[in-house]
Amino acid sequence: MFLETRLNSLTKIGMITCWYENISMENYSKNLKEALEKNKRLQVKIVSSHCLCRQWYAQGRNIFEGECKVVSVPYLATLTNPQGLTRIFAFLTESFLHVLRALQYWKETKDCDIVHYQQSASYSFGILPLFFLLLLSSPKKRIVTIHNIDPLSLNPKLKFLNKAYRRATKIIVHSRGLRKIAKSLGIPEHKIAVIPHGSQSVQQYDLERKEITFFGAPIERKGFPTVLEALKILKDKGQKLSVNIYGIYSEKDKDIAISKAKSIGVNDQLIWGGRLTETEFDRKMQESLFTFATYTRGFMSGSNIVTRAMANATPIIASNVGTIPEYLGEGGVLVPPNDPTVLAEAIEMLLKNKTKREKLGEKGKERAQKLFTWNRIAEKTAEVYEN
Repeated sequence: MFLETRLNSLTKIGMITCWYENISMENYSKNLKEALEKNKRLQVKIVSSHCLCRQWYAQGRNIFEGECKVVSVPYLATLTNPQGLTRIFAFLTESFLHVLRALQYWKETKDCDIVHYQQSASYSFGILPLFFLLLLSSPKKRIVTIHNIDPLSLNPKLKFLNKAYRRATKIIVHSRGLRKIAKSLGIPEHKIAVIPHGSQSVQQYDLERKEITFFGAPIERKGFPTVLEALKILKDKGQKLSVNIYGIYSEKDKDIAISKAKSIGVNDQLIWGGRLTETEFDRKMQESLFTFATYTRGFMSGSNIVTRAMANATPIIASNVGTIPEYLGEGGVLVPPNDPTVLAEAIEMLLKNKTKREKLGEKGKERAQKLFTWNRIAEKTAEVYEN
């Protein structure tokens, strides 16, 4: 039973998170909130603000939908990459803003029984605001979900910051691999709970699968240059393929990708689809012969796109990095990161083998329905709250 008999009164959860429409963290928080509140004894209050995305996608402000709040503590884009003597001033200024932001988060959650912090980025939702939140003296329970290890956590000179994690009541990570890294940061093992990223149920549209797709920003970290190089290898062998790119990306990201594609002669093989609604996203997934999760590095990299593709029965060619192998199982093909030759071989193999594609798609769908439903994720999260 979903903890109905174990929670004797209404428990209020203050969830601190970024909140942007159709970006993975927004969907994570929104889906988790809705699934948690099926338990009538849990009430989730979202506390949110903008962070680095405000700068990355400044020319496309229409993406900031839903409940994105520009809180009183500003984000100073001009201080993102300071140079020379301004670096020290920038660090002190940003640190001060982190303190103010943490205090504001605390004020917004003062009526909550549990504070649940979604650590996902280097600025508003990275380690520094969390550090101050955890140091505040309070009997309030504090849960932290680490979606990605902040670069500051891995800096040997700033290792002392990780001691703040010990003040958390519980740390949630999305994979066994990330649990090992969390332990290496000095987080006690008994405080770590492994709860995977979820995937919502999707409507099956019975569409013809005819496209090769890439979902997300066409950037180096997501392996897009390697995809371009694989297309070049196949083109030189007489197989000219088109890739449809969908998602939220900046004009700068697109320009860099086009420049790279032009330099190797595959620019005419790219079809730019841009941003999709949730329904359009699933329809395009289900029109895909296969898609990519070709990340180059990272601990959380690709888990959201992997689970979503599996829910849509879409085969995936994915890099053997981070949490991807643990999530993917037999739902796709794993390749080394940054290896266009092996990637080209995987593309060629899936194009030639329809039976293989269908088998991978079905196995992925079964795995998503068994392990990654939001009801399952919410139940495991509610157990952390209750305990």
